[in-house]
Amino acid sequence: MSSGLYALTVRTSSLPPTVCCEYDGNCERLHGHNWQVEVTWSRRRSTTAGSHSTSGSEDVASRSALPVRPPVLNEVPPFDGMNPSSENLARHLYEEMGKSVPAPARVSRVTVWESDDARADYSRRD
Repeated sequence: MSSGLYALTVRTSSLPPTVCCEYDGNCERLHGHNWQVEVTWSRRRSTTAGSHSTSGSEDVASRSALPVRPPVLNEVPPFDGMNPSSENLARHLYEEMGKSVPAPARVSRVTVWESDDARADYSRRD
């Protein structure tokens, strides 16, 4: 049997579109992003050929303890105390979702797109 690694990536746009960032420049005022989030789960072997399970198709925001559409992301913990940048969102989603993924699968990477051409990836080396 091969010792390869399977990966499942799910993309969603269920995060709040309105956010205020702590940034000097054009983005320092209240503004919106059309957030896209990609979450990649990995495991050593597939359970079923063609399976889309690993709990990956469930809603990203609900699995990460973020409300789906708050008025301003800065008002939602932990972003009421930190900058809701794409980097911080990626790390937060990685950590929170990692708590709820059943073994032997694991969250291997989270990518947060704040626009069509700007994104942040977060992962850890094991």
